[in-house]
Amino acid sequence: MVRTLPFHGNNAGSNPARNKILMSKLNSMNLNKVSLLAYLINLGVSIPHYCYHNNLSIAGNCRMCIVEMGNLPKPVVACAVSAGTSLFNHEIYHNSGLVKKARENVMEFLLLNHPLDCPICDQGGECDLQDQSLFFGFTKRRFYKFKRVVSDKNLGPIVRTVMTRCIHCTRCVRFSAEISGIEELGVFGRGGSSEIGTYVNKVLLSELSGNVIDLCPVGSITRQRLSAPAF
Repeated sequence: MVRTLPFHGNNAGSNPARNKILMSKLNSMNLNKVSLLAYLINLGVSIPHYCYHNNLSIAGNCRMCIVEMGNLPKPVVACAVSAGTSLFNHEIYHNSGLVKKARENVMEFLLLNHPLDCPICDQGGECDLQDQSLFFGFTKRRFYKFKRVVSDKNLGPIVRTVMTRCIHCTRCVRFSAEISGIEELGVFGRGGSSEIGTYVNKVLLSELSGNVIDLCPVGSITRQRLSAPAF
């Protein structure tokens, strides 16, 4: 039986609001094949995430789906660990003070180079980054330097790019390689110089290339016909 209970133990960090996931050994079937993030989502637990998609491989790039596991000193990425191993060996806390603070810090770094153009963004109002920064983000800024600017890529007549908005979740890269079967997109550069694009100047040739528009959690990849927002 699965229960979500408030935890009042001595190691709760004087925070009674952190939620604890308990599970009995009766539900051990096939849980080793399911990620902890997918298991929590099926329970109805709200876990923020960007790079995870149930039809794509695990990347763990965004680091937003972190949870507190047992007595481990640091949070773990929920999409990269199996539900069976995690639930039977540890106690899972998805809303503790440590998790909230870690998510705020991760969100702060995701917004570090993201432009503040939500009013003119094609995905404004339905953007995962916009919504989750409101619920899981930090209200103050600690970085006031100039934001990085990335040149847009010409990917053909269907897909339009605004690469400065990209948070490098690599959903489009994994979709091209795993679903379309054509490794047209990739990540080049390292660290703060990382970019998403084609290694040579070419357009997307796959018949399924338009699906990366819906996969993008931010307004980095949009439809070409929406190049000028209608007000």
